[in-house]
Amino acid sequence: MAFRLVVIFFMRPVDQRQPPKRWGAVTMIANPTSTAEASLAAFGKLVFWAAALWTGAVLLSFWLGAANEQRQALDLATHEARSNVLTDIGFRQWASSHGGVYVPPDAETPPNPYLNVPDRDVVTTTGKKLTLMNPAYMLRQLMQRGFVARGRITSARPLNPDNAPDEWEAAALARLDAGASEVAETVTVDGQPAMRLMLPIRVEAGCLKCHGHQGYKVGDLRGGINVTVPMAPFTTIMRTETWRLAIGHGLIWLFVLIGIGLVAKGGQTRILRQKDVERRLLITQFSVNRADDAIYWLTPSGQISYVNDAACALLGYDHAELLRMHAADLNPCHPRERWEAHWDDLKQRGSLRFETELRCKDGSLLPVEISANFLSYGSEQFDVAFVRDMRDHKAAEAQITHLKDVYAALSQTNQSIVRCRNRQDLFDSIVKIAVDFGHFRMAWIGFPDEKTKAVHPMAWAGEGSDYLDGLIISTDADSPYGQGPTGRAIRTGEHCIIERFASSPSTMPWHQRAAACGFKSSAAFPLFNQGRTVGALTIYSGEEDFFTPDLIGLLKEMAFDISFALDGMDLEASHRRQEEELREMVERLTVSNTELERFAYVASHDLQEPLRTIVAFTQLVERGMGTTLPATERENFAFVIDAAKRMHLLIQDLLAFSRISSKGAAFSRVSLRDACAAAIDNLRESISDSGAEVTVGELPEVMGDGVQLMQVFQNLIGNAVKFRYADRLPQVSVTAEWNNNEWVITVADNGIGIGNTEQDIFEIFRRLHSGPLYPGSGVGLAICKRIVHRHNGRIWVDSAEGAGSSFHFSLPATLG
Repeated sequence: MAFRLVVIFFMRPVDQRQPPKRWGAVTMIANPTSTAEASLAAFGKLVFWAAALWTGAVLLSFWLGAANEQRQALDLATHEARSNVLTDIGFRQWASSHGGVYVPPDAETPPNPYLNVPDRDVVTTTGKKLTLMNPAYMLRQLMQRGFVARGRITSARPLNPDNAPDEWEAAALARLDAGASEVAETVTVDGQPAMRLMLPIRVEAGCLKCHGHQGYKVGDLRGGINVTVPMAPFTTIMRTETWRLAIGHGLIWLFVLIGIGLVAKGGQTRILRQKDVERRLLITQFSVNRADDAIYWLTPSGQISYVNDAACALLGYDHAELLRMHAADLNPCHPRERWEAHWDDLKQRGSLRFETELRCKDGSLLPVEISANFLSYGSEQFDVAFVRDMRDHKAAEAQITHLKDVYAALSQTNQSIVRCRNRQDLFDSIVKIAVDFGHFRMAWIGFPDEKTKAVHPMAWAGEGSDYLDGLIISTDADSPYGQGPTGRAIRTGEHCIIERFASSPSTMPWHQRAAACGFKSSAAFPLFNQGRTVGALTIYSGEEDFFTPDLIGLLKEMAFDISFALDGMDLEASHRRQEEELREMVERLTVSNTELERFAYVASHDLQEPLRTIVAFTQLVERGMGTTLPATERENFAFVIDAAKRMHLLIQDLLAFSRISSKGAAFSRVSLRDACAAAIDNLRESISDSGAEVTVGELPEVMGDGVQLMQVFQNLIGNAVKFRYADRLPQVSVTAEWNNNEWVITVADNGIGIGNTEQDIFEIFRRLHSGPLYPGSGVGLAICKRIVHRHNGRIWVDSAEGAGSSFHFSLPATLG
């Protein structure tokens, strides 16, 4: 559906009180079928029909050429067939002119049974037999032997039944008899196309010799000779030429079509450019009139000459009122006496951007940003001013500024958490930070009394601190003093926001106090300690609807940091208590170890002397009584001496066990291979006596006490040699493996193993075998365990009775 829209594009502002006929206004017609669009459509049709006509011409030319090729193929086949038939007819006429030819009869050329003429068969003077070959008989043999083109001789009244015509030949003979000079048609032979052509045979004088009895006269149609020529060679030539013709036509069509396309592209670009100019003109005027930002034009004198709808809506005036005003009437910052200077500055710089305030019709001042642009058209000049309302922007700037302040307060809060060592210092610092950096009117922290549920201020800062004097706030849900933000935050564990404090029913008990202090909104955020609510941070603002979602998020984070600090202080206090308890325990253990070492020393020194006395005097009595000592008593004396020696060994092992920590050397770099070799050297005698085979793999270097690590190897290898089968040579292997940042050393044997037992074999004096079979004090493994623990390692055993044992101990990899 067509419609017309008249658009006025102003080359200069139009006086809206008069029709837009001044200052050379440009008028254009814009509708869906505008000049540019119509031109584009007509040009598109022209290009389309040009391409279509060219395509049709090329297709017609190709069709004509292909038809000509097909016609030429048929002509060639016809010509060849005609040539062949004419050749056959020529042979026949020659034979007819001589009345036939006599030849010796044979199997391939027997006498013609259908030839009833005198002298058909003759004998020469030499006795040689000859038979007469009439022209048809001779021509048929020439065709059969390939001397001439293969064809057929046929006749409507044949002497030889083989020459009877088929259906096509009968029709052709009828056409020849009717006066046709030749008959040529395309037929199908064995499924393939072929050209079949027949020429007439007229009766000549020579023909009457053989066919006169049939009533023929010279000139009558005797029959015809037809030849069938395959079309395949000619079709191949036709197809080849047709492809060449198609390629040639296709290339010519493509080149011309490309040219048409290039012409179309250029024409379309030009028309679209024209259309784009038309569209821009329409959009520009429409955008100026309907723009959200206010736009007005000023003359060099400062008089307003044009305003759009947005300017009227923004300032509250109508068009007529604004067009009677001067710039100074709207902008108090540009009085009339300063306008000339502003105009000169604008002309010199071309454009100006500044913030100012415009006076609205109701007298209020509106913050705006003005983009002034100098425009010169012909002899006239204008100030084109774009005005943007900055109220929301100013509010957003203020909000961003406040959020930055709260971020700063949050940063200061974190610093206070690190710096303050007790709750009161932290609370005093937090409320002061909230007021100084967050620019709130007041902030305070309150904790409730568990019995009375009354909330008591713990710290406060800011204006109106007397607000807290005699303030009653409760966490009781049934009390009117428990409905405010502080009580609800502590009771529910959720923050509470009151955007209009003076009108909220929940804050009614404190309306007068808040009004006296200038509090218009409030927010309370719960504080937690060890997972339970213990208090609240409450803040007040002098503006309503002050707490935005972003601000609430920052304040929640501040409250969370305070809660985290309370948990941290409790944790630090707990750590201090635990450190004190640990210090006391270490001191007690140190004293206990010292007393144990002192006891071991006393035991080794004071107890060994009585043992030596018992052994000495027992041996003296035994030697003094000599042979008079009964055998039973002699055996008892031996038991006493043996027990005393075992007691001496136990005392020595106990002393060695107690001195592992106190008498050990400082850790240094130790080669475990050297320590193991020293242990094997110390066990040389027992290894030799038992015939044991000790295999040592690659062992690493660690940090430790070389003597004590040698003692571990010596005890473990010694046990492997001692706890063996009597009928089996001991085999001991020492290996090392890297596992989870530590070295695991394994001493494995093929000895008697360890059966299932609930006893700790690494406990001191713990023995699983009787003394006579496997002597020892039961201290060796306990010593190994204590040495390994001193090196911050572990020791354990894998064993089964009768399957040997594998003792493992780990050492931290503190060195390579």
